[in-house]
Amino acid sequence: MTHIFDNALLFNPCTGEWLPTSFAVENGVVAAIGANHSLTGDRLTDLGGARVIPGLIDTHLHIESTFLVPHEFGRVALSHGVTTAIADPHEIANVAGLAGIDFMIQDAQHAPNDIFFMVPSCVPATPDDVGGAVLTAADLTKYVDNPHVLGLGEMMNFPGVLADDPEILAKLSLFSHVDGHAPGLTGLSLCRYIAHGIKTDHECTSAEEAREKLRCGMYILLREGEAARDVTVLSPIVDVNTVSRCCFCTDDRHVDTLVREGSIDHCIRVAIKAGMPENLALRMATLSAAECFGLTDRGVIAPGRVADFCILADTDTFTIEQVYKNGVPAEEIPASGGQTPYQVPAFSCRFPTKTDLVLPETGIARVIGVIAGEIVTQNIPAKPDADGVQKIISVDRYRAGGFTVGLVKGFEMQTGAVASSIAHDAHNIIATGRTDEEILTAVRAVADAGGGLAVVTGNDVTLLSLPIGGLMAHEPADVLLKQLDTLSVHLKRTGAYKQTFGHLSFLSLTVIPHLKITPRGLFDVDTFETVPLFH
Repeated sequence: MTHIFDNALLFNPCTGEWLPTSFAVENGVVAAIGANHSLTGDRLTDLGGARVIPGLIDTHLHIESTFLVPHEFGRVALSHGVTTAIADPHEIANVAGLAGIDFMIQDAQHAPNDIFFMVPSCVPATPDDVGGAVLTAADLTKYVDNPHVLGLGEMMNFPGVLADDPEILAKLSLFSHVDGHAPGLTGLSLCRYIAHGIKTDHECTSAEEAREKLRCGMYILLREGEAARDVTVLSPIVDVNTVSRCCFCTDDRHVDTLVREGSIDHCIRVAIKAGMPENLALRMATLSAAECFGLTDRGVIAPGRVADFCILADTDTFTIEQVYKNGVPAEEIPASGGQTPYQVPAFSCRFPTKTDLVLPETGIARVIGVIAGEIVTQNIPAKPDADGVQKIISVDRYRAGGFTVGLVKGFEMQTGAVASSIAHDAHNIIATGRTDEEILTAVRAVADAGGGLAVVTGNDVTLLSLPIGGLMAHEPADVLLKQLDTLSVHLKRTGAYKQTFGHLSFLSLTVIPHLKITPRGLFDVDTFETVPLFH
């Protein structure tokens, strides 16, 4: 059947033009375009002059960070115009290895949009950060010819790349497309990193850093995530010369942020507000993204391309009114039940006691400084009783191996405690708070639930259960949204800011500068070594 979409104002990312035209769709593919071609078909839809753009593409995200399973994530993302998403399942891979990756790929086939995958390159993130699995190059070979896999996911172990580690080199050789992860890398080290065939980077936090990487041939993915929001500061790098090398990504977004703020549509709004011309933002979100990942069948509404497109609302603010996937309205695509999750071993923790949380010294300590809007941290010298400083602990969830007590500043909590089983990338339990008793209660609540997010004030505990690897839930987005709202209300009572759980989740990631905490100790990313709490 041929479906004619007539009277459209069509955006063409190849030329940057808005063209009044018509286009024909046959079997989910654009068959023809052009008002002068006398298009005929079995069905006609008059778009009434509405603006139409190609389907949006999210070039890098971790679906697990939404708390949703892939098919449910796909339903929500599609409502925001994301017809294609490129996911790195390294969160669940760190918990459950190959079984976790296989679950994500299989469940994604039930999503209403297209979800491709990048195979996790660093499980664990560094050799010392072992969670629930270790994946070698030999393990990853099973995905080389998988049609749902586009390449190797973000190569976070840049010291291993620079040292020509044989295992790292073996992984890099598996795929022609390799995503990068090189926060702050510059000069000769950056050149050596890129020379190994690494193509993209989504960790730039300044225009200067992004321009250096552009000049070295990288694609820059401008990120607007949960904790890290870099689109505004990076927007000045995008012009008519660089737009083909720039894309958008969301990286890590919780379900409430995804539903209420949006996805790549939100990135576009932020970029336009920052002064980026709309046509450049749309180019980034469509054709630039498709070309970066070799997706030659999408990114533009043109003959032979999949019929993925969005109709925009007639408003001053960029708003998507209706989405079509393969020529079918999103609301007409039937829902799917998805896959049955695998069984993840129960948490095995050696819980700290109040005595364990007593600090042995009162001198100058290394304090993790949280920076609003960024996942990089500061290494602050301060006393434990300094204003705004509170305890933070990281507890091994896999082998009852122990825990580390540290100090953090920047959460603005006045009372209570929070704990989470989302702690990149090993996903042990991480918790912080104003009193030892509340911290311990929050940790116990998360472990007993088999994973989740907890807020504690006194004896009052609010828990969001995430039983699928301590990362995701079975429930649909609307149910999780209500549970998160309840959690947020309790969090607000502590005085902490809204993105507390987003920032907390990155304080164990030892490939992001500068100071982090893991069950094995306090980690200085700059020197790449474990350091004592006190100077």
